[in-house]
Amino acid sequence: MKLLFVNKMLVLALMVLILGFSSCNFTETGTVTITVEESFYSILGKVEITKDYYIYMDDVYQGMSIGLVPLTLENIPVGIHTFKASNYSLAADSIILKENEGLAKDSKIKLIPYNCVGSITSEITVGVNYVDIPVFCNSIIM
Repeated sequence: MKLLFVNKMLVLALMVLILGFSSCNFTETGTVTITVEESFYSILGKVEITKDYYIYMDDVYQGMSIGLVPLTLENIPVGIHTFKASNYSLAADSIILKENEGLAKDSKIKLIPYNCVGSITSEITVGVNYVDIPVFCNSIIM
């Protein structure tokens, strides 16, 4: 009787340990709220800037900040990460220009009148983190 009770207790303890270890997540994560801060320089004067930005973390596309509304990313591993913002897709910018080589100079300026890009490296901790990416915009004259 005593042996049966000890066996049941051992099985119960083993089940608790297995369930405890299988439900634990050993990777600590945080939430990141990303905002874009623009600075604009142009020899043409003040120009209407698109407020939409492609956001990358460690060179991997994460989403878009539409109208300069902050983008929130969840379950980001704790550690140092590089965040980038660009008003054009970093993978597609050379393709756009190459496909439109035959366009007149004025047409190209209308297609991509300015180049806005910026990056920052930030340490992400457990909890909520705020990252402001400084973006500098320059006119493109082709």
